[in-house]
Amino acid sequence: MNIQEAKDCVRDAVSSYLSKDRSGRYVIPREKQRPLVIMGPPGLGKTAIMSQVASELSIGYVGYAMTHHTRQSAIGLPMIEKASFGGTEMSVTRYTMSEIVASVYDEMERSGKKEGILFVDEINCVSETLSAAMLDLLQNKKLGPHRIPDGWVLVAAGNPPEYNSSAREFDVATSDRIRLIEVEPDTDVWLRYAASAGVHDAVRYYLTIKPGRLMSMENTPEGPRFATPRSWEDLSTVMKEHDNLGLPTDLPLISQYIRDPDIAAEFKRYLDFHKKYREEHDVASILDGRAEGKSMDTADAEEKLSVMSVIVGSLNTEAEEGLLLEEISEALSKVDLNDIDGSVSSICESLSSDSQDGNLSKTASFCLNSLRSLGRTREEAEAAVKDAKARSRSHQETFDVHVDNAMRFVETSGSHGAVPLLSSLIGCYSVVMYSKPDGPLYRYNNELLSEGRDIRLGKTMGASP
Repeated sequence: MNIQEAKDCVRDAVSSYLSKDRSGRYVIPREKQRPLVIMGPPGLGKTAIMSQVASELSIGYVGYAMTHHTRQSAIGLPMIEKASFGGTEMSVTRYTMSEIVASVYDEMERSGKKEGILFVDEINCVSETLSAAMLDLLQNKKLGPHRIPDGWVLVAAGNPPEYNSSAREFDVATSDRIRLIEVEPDTDVWLRYAASAGVHDAVRYYLTIKPGRLMSMENTPEGPRFATPRSWEDLSTVMKEHDNLGLPTDLPLISQYIRDPDIAAEFKRYLDFHKKYREEHDVASILDGRAEGKSMDTADAEEKLSVMSVIVGSLNTEAEEGLLLEEISEALSKVDLNDIDGSVSSICESLSSDSQDGNLSKTASFCLNSLRSLGRTREEAEAAVKDAKARSRSHQETFDVHVDNAMRFVETSGSHGAVPLLSSLIGCYSVVMYSKPDGPLYRYNNELLSEGRDIRLGKTMGASP
């Protein structure tokens, strides 16, 4: 299955494991809650989907990479205690609490959430000294003598042996106690994620044309040659900052992330094409409605894809900014003008407590900064709230105009891209969440993908529209 299907599978499994009957007991008892093990190539996003599932289900999350652990940190340190057996006092070995299990209790205390996901990465790539402890963890949901708290679902991940020389296969006894989820790369799914995540236009353009380059792994006499979804996304982050700073994205930089010389060189050629197309077709003028009379009639398929990727990326960025403005406006509107300091403090504390692993989301960070910079007089606070609402409303109006202009351009320019552009926009989470039901995105969806489809089907069958 692909990574999206794996995420859905994990979410459904965790939901079923945490389901309770009327008496408050888990319907599926602890001993029947098989750990989920996601097995797949590196860089697919196995780790990322875990915190996403936890956030969507509003439960706790603790993640660990086992290759960073020693046997002592995983199961605890031995210590000598006195115990009485049959009236005879003896010295016995006990263990301090596992660092991993202790972190679960720390998260419960920090977040107040008694249920969650304990995610253990690289579980089949540990050293010999830890392999027995990992099997015990999977089979009995404990590390040494310390049990994972009830209400915490164990999810693990690993790499197949062909991708990691230190990886081991599970024996039959262990395999019969887990739920194995095997994940394979799926470029279509990744590209939908990439559009929503704001991955660089050129990366999405290249992988749309060369989908097989998303995940490539080859062992050669000179060493492994590879490209992974993680490396493409990390390269994208650096490329975007280089664009902001006016720095070049050259082959040496690309090769630091894409460790296959042939793929790196090919991507550099496509990047040059992408820059050329972007300069020839001013996307800003398309979105502003200043591209009348311009056309992509003579453009080839790759050129049209390049322009489309820039349009989608630009609108997705606008939507992300719009969602932030809405959140900021909402946060400011909750401030009690009769107790500005007290209400700001309370709202900030609430925003901070909603973070996963103590890391604030981009939205929460923006809201906190806006709240903390809020004026402390009633007049200043009222002005800030009014300004935030005005900026949010103006941004929404501009976004709707830009969506409308983009769709009109591809409809009238002869590029035959209205449906592909709409499909790409619908694949962007931020664009869909920011668009209003009476806005252009929904209107074009009804015309092109709903009503329009029904009309075309009717004509094809000889029926009246």
